[in-house]
Amino acid sequence: MTINLRKSVSEAEWCARQDLAAFYRLVADYGWDDLLLAHISCRVPGEEAYLINPFGLLFEEITASSLLKVDYRGQKLLESDYEISPEANVIHGAILSARQDVNCVAHVHTVAGTAVASRVEGLRNVSQQSMIVAGSLAYHDYEGVVLDPAEAPRLQADLGEARHMILRNHGLITVGATVSLAFQALYNLERACEIQVAAETGDAPLIHISDKIMEKTAALFGSGVGVTPVRDLLWEALLRRLDRTQPDFRR
Repeated sequence: MTINLRKSVSEAEWCARQDLAAFYRLVADYGWDDLLLAHISCRVPGEEAYLINPFGLLFEEITASSLLKVDYRGQKLLESDYEISPEANVIHGAILSARQDVNCVAHVHTVAGTAVASRVEGLRNVSQQSMIVAGSLAYHDYEGVVLDPAEAPRLQADLGEARHMILRNHGLITVGATVSLAFQALYNLERACEIQVAAETGDAPLIHISDKIMEKTAALFGSGVGVTPVRDLLWEALLRRLDRTQPDFRR
């Protein structure tokens, strides 16, 4: 049984834990989890450490207290019966240590995302969601299961300053200055992939969005990790839904 950490960690860490646990539950709700094989991380405010899922818990089981706290080498900083996923630190430790503007990293292996990642052309500009993503989209070539720390510098270099990255033949990565912004980036990237896969079923030609409109949209959404709103109405709404349906995520 997981010990409730509410009184054992700072207020800032506890808030981060609740937001990250919520992200995991939402990923499970949307069907973006992949048994135990995806992962999402969040930097611990003011510390050289981050939070991530315990390898062995389903996303629907994750709570604020059950999240692992690790350093950028993937070493546990708080006791837990679980370990970090073998590949998680190569991705999350690398990105969080390299990008000080990033506080949350999400990596998933959805069907639509991996299908688009397996196409030579990658993501096509055929939907409003793809326009939102395109101005801050990077690609990383497949090097096999991400277990070798030597791949970390190439992940860092390929991501650059982008907010979204497609891992060829593998899946998706998004980052954000907050948990909410990383979630929104993942939602838009995944939805863009889903729409493309649906649109490509059949022989009818697709309508590609013009460069002029693409440039206009890029100016609206920018290329960084996103601007934190004064009040995040979307995240508040999603948290209300989780509080109604599965309030145990906050434990």
